[in-house]
Amino acid sequence: MIQPETLSFDCIVDGEAVTGARLDVVNPATGLVFASCSVADGALVDRAVAGAARAQRDWAASGLDERRALFVRIADAIQADAASFARLLVLEQGKVAREAADEVAYTVDVFRLYADMELSVLERLFEERHPNHIRIRRPLGVVAGIVPWNYPLMIVAMKIAPALLTGNAIVIKPSPTTPLATLHLGRLCAGIIPPGLVQFLADDGPVGAMLTRHPDIRKIAFTGSTVTGKRVMEAAGGTLKRITLELGGNDPAIILADADIATTAAGVHAGIFTNAGQICGAVKRVYVHDSIYDDFCRELGRLTAANVVGDGLDPATTIGPVQNRMQFEKAMRLYEAATADGKVVASAAVPRGSGFFVPPTLFDGLADDHALVGEEQFAPIVPLMRYSDVDDAVRRANDSPYGLTASVWSADHDGAVAVACRLEASAICINTHNTPPEDVGLSLAKQSGTGWLLGEEGMLEYLETFTVFP
Repeated sequence: MIQPETLSFDCIVDGEAVTGARLDVVNPATGLVFASCSVADGALVDRAVAGAARAQRDWAASGLDERRALFVRIADAIQADAASFARLLVLEQGKVAREAADEVAYTVDVFRLYADMELSVLERLFEERHPNHIRIRRPLGVVAGIVPWNYPLMIVAMKIAPALLTGNAIVIKPSPTTPLATLHLGRLCAGIIPPGLVQFLADDGPVGAMLTRHPDIRKIAFTGSTVTGKRVMEAAGGTLKRITLELGGNDPAIILADADIATTAAGVHAGIFTNAGQICGAVKRVYVHDSIYDDFCRELGRLTAANVVGDGLDPATTIGPVQNRMQFEKAMRLYEAATADGKVVASAAVPRGSGFFVPPTLFDGLADDHALVGEEQFAPIVPLMRYSDVDDAVRRANDSPYGLTASVWSADHDGAVAVACRLEASAICINTHNTPPEDVGLSLAKQSGTGWLLGEEGMLEYLETFTVFP
């Protein structure tokens, strides 16, 4: 297991550690530097892309069985070192230990999911024969995967697995504030993955733009904010790269009049506060029918106030800090504005010190055009909104440039489905939130992204189609 005195990491290019200029990494629970890593420059970016292109040519000739077996080896290696990965996630990202362990487990599950995919499905993705034409699909070549700071290990797996299974190579760039778990994965995989097939480049800001403009990269798989996603799309336009953008959300939960208050409050609480609200698909607006509003607020408020905020390494902690100072300052501006303009329904105390702790808080009485209602807060602060007419709740829920996730909560399953079918979001769940099956493809909607994630459709994003007319 990794120990504190060894928390120094390097980029991994062609299977080897590459040292260079150093970047300090801050623990968000303390606000203090606890580790460092090397960062890439333009020359290393070019070297990594060239190495990936060489590795991809051999990998494209490999068989599907070989690719699937590689994922099993990666999954086994991560699982064997799960404690180190989880500890790194707590230290650099701030999430509580239980959530860090969950992220490691999900990362393993992603690789096993792609390893277990039926060969008949995969073969159909590569070639389809019709009466008057043949569709042949080939890998694009070199892909760049740009990873955010909220799930810095799991999202890496979600980019590596489909890229490699479809015969591509990939250059992975983690966030400058959470590079360690990703670089540790690169170090672990150096003895498993063919050199160059997956390159790991940490940076202190400019590398993402270098990758999006690089002429030898054929696709960008980006997860992050909508603002940055728009810049990625613009930069990639010069070489007409393929783009998959998984961006922000302002995700509504609609609580119908017949919802069970206790179970719904528990589910919504998890949807709001997991990872301190730092999930693109977290519950960010809660619309509650007027007839149960007071009772629901009381129960959700009880759960909210009972949270223990602190360092994720403390077993008693249920909510950690937000990940970085910039996000902390943004969240506190929204918190202060909501405190001035609305009413606090419930809140949990935060520890003193230099950590980036935002009080988990529910607000009442905010107008629909308030910043906390209309923007993506990405923090454990959420508005509760009354409604008396379901049509009005649907209209208000859809009145957003985002369309990532949503949920409807009710004792009447069919009635909830009818409401859900009117919402504008990529993944809409009933009596749960943001829990779509891992093998179902999602088409990203509105300003929450473009392209497909997961499923067969998601893998097609990594292939180029040629049609033969015999």
